[in-house]
Amino acid sequence: MAKVKPFGAYHYNISRFGKDVTRFVAPPYDVIDGVLEKSLKDDRLNITHITLGNEDDSYEVAAKRMCRWLHDEVLVHEKEDSFYVYEQTFQSPDKTPRVRSGIIGLVKLEDFSTGMVLPHERTIPKHKADRMELLSAVKGNTEQIFMLYDDPSGKIEEMLQSVRKREELLRFLDNEGVHHRIIRIAERDLIEKISSAMAPLKLLIADGHHRYETSLEYRNKMRSKDGHTDEERSYDFVMATMVSFRNPGLVIYSTHRIVSGVDKGTLDSLQKSLREDFDMITVDSPESLANQISQGPDGSIGVWIPSVSLTQIAKPKGDLPKDQMERLSVQILQENVLKKRLGFTQEMLDKKVNIDYIKGTDTVMKIMSEGEHEICFFVKPPSADQVLAVAETGRKMPQKSTYFFPKIWSGTLLYLQ
Repeated sequence: MAKVKPFGAYHYNISRFGKDVTRFVAPPYDVIDGVLEKSLKDDRLNITHITLGNEDDSYEVAAKRMCRWLHDEVLVHEKEDSFYVYEQTFQSPDKTPRVRSGIIGLVKLEDFSTGMVLPHERTIPKHKADRMELLSAVKGNTEQIFMLYDDPSGKIEEMLQSVRKREELLRFLDNEGVHHRIIRIAERDLIEKISSAMAPLKLLIADGHHRYETSLEYRNKMRSKDGHTDEERSYDFVMATMVSFRNPGLVIYSTHRIVSGVDKGTLDSLQKSLREDFDMITVDSPESLANQISQGPDGSIGVWIPSVSLTQIAKPKGDLPKDQMERLSVQILQENVLKKRLGFTQEMLDKKVNIDYIKGTDTVMKIMSEGEHEICFFVKPPSADQVLAVAETGRKMPQKSTYFFPKIWSGTLLYLQ
């Protein structure tokens, strides 16, 4: 169902710079704050000079910079079409060592209506407009979309594992202690086996919904310009890292919600009204609350209101629905608390009006200590099976429902059309 093929990647010139590309690569554009951006851009050849232009830069400047890097052989082209293994070695929050490995290749762009590629989260139009400007200027991908596939046979995973001991093409250590390796697969027989094994599978977008939808829009724009034919064009494909749902290194973390602009009267009424639909269970600290929600049953929400020293688990009364979407903490929080009890509209949630989406308990604790937010809601992350089950129904989870770690970094490999 999904067409996946090898490609001739562009990458930083290892003959000039060596295999360690730490100085050149960066996290995805949408998780880089101002401080990190400045640090990354201290190196004039860092990929953020393409993915995140300076304030006085236009997207055309990014395109000219890319052309200059190609001319000066800062970036070089692998002439032979290949697949690439992307291996990330890291520690989960509980200090468990993990290795997540996936395959980098080109995925043929498919409309969501075909069911071949599945989204799982809502997207925000503003973010897509920005990426469209960059894609139109650069005419290629500097970042991979993160996709998941389900291969019960395990054949693809076996093929990837068979090349893990090879010397890497590129490597780097990121600022969160994750070791990244890129390994090239150029053998024709192995490439054909991987392509054939991927062919009957659906792909689910784990991270990069905006970039995928932008690539679809760009493809449609180019088809209108060039005339649509059955012949495949370079813009019919997008670069992706594909990881098996069954890979032991695949873990999903929580993205918690912190809310501001809530007056005392609303806080008082919230505490009372929650008891109508939830059993409220008091715990001794915010840290304990976050941990219990993370490890606890589906549907429960952690409610922390520092001003009244309230740290409680809100457990839905009665049995949860069998529908996987309606069992999710993030869905119950959005519909039954944020919208129903706190007056949020979908537009407010999309535009982050009086709400922020925060990854990691430590970060939540730091921000809440500053006293600018009245409520923190801790949520349980969905499992990989739940993500797939919801996506297969054609519905989308609330934005920021999933946080996949580690991120797929920018600037490792590039696909230029």
